[in-house]
Amino acid sequence: MQRIEPADAGALLGLMRKLPLWADFADEDLDLLLRVGAVRLARYASGEAIVEEGNYEKTFFVLLRGQVAVVRAGKHVADLDAAGTIFGEMSFVLGKGRTATVTAQTPCDCLVVDMGYVDFLQSPEREDFLIRIFRRLAEVVRQRLGSANARKAVILTAIRERREALAAHIAVERAALAGLRQELAGLDTADDEEVLRQLLDRRF
Repeated sequence: MQRIEPADAGALLGLMRKLPLWADFADEDLDLLLRVGAVRLARYASGEAIVEEGNYEKTFFVLLRGQVAVVRAGKHVADLDAAGTIFGEMSFVLGKGRTATVTAQTPCDCLVVDMGYVDFLQSPEREDFLIRIFRRLAEVVRQRLGSANARKAVILTAIRERREALAAHIAVERAALAGLRQELAGLDTADDEEVLRQLLDRRF
């Protein structure tokens, strides 16, 4: 990870202003977050782990450039490449270890938000900042669930259609088998089989 130093604080402030995450924050609020070190820019090389499953950290990330892969319990679950995508927030929200590993698939630039620094703010600013950040993260999770539920609906529909197609195929094959059994039962070959045995057993 390489920390990126913007040309000036105003450049980073302008970048933050474009992100929906900070829509509820005034410029002086964002400036305070910058001054206490709660927000910084970082660059990750291709193949570098940005977060690792099981680690507990109070940071989350906003993807600005590049593509990352999400792996949970050794299983690839998603690729993320949309600028503004937020990831890594579950650890500090749930108060437990990371639920997935996120690795840069290409060189990536991220906005790193360290909630540990927010904890050091004085009341009532601390509580106010947390409420506004959590409100925005809740919207992110709602959208994520909406996308996941829509995908679930597509998958369940596909499963039902394939079950119906399989049932129809099985019905056709069962009918074919029944026809073959019926035909086999109608073939009376007992006399021919007896004649064949007699011929084979006869001694000359």
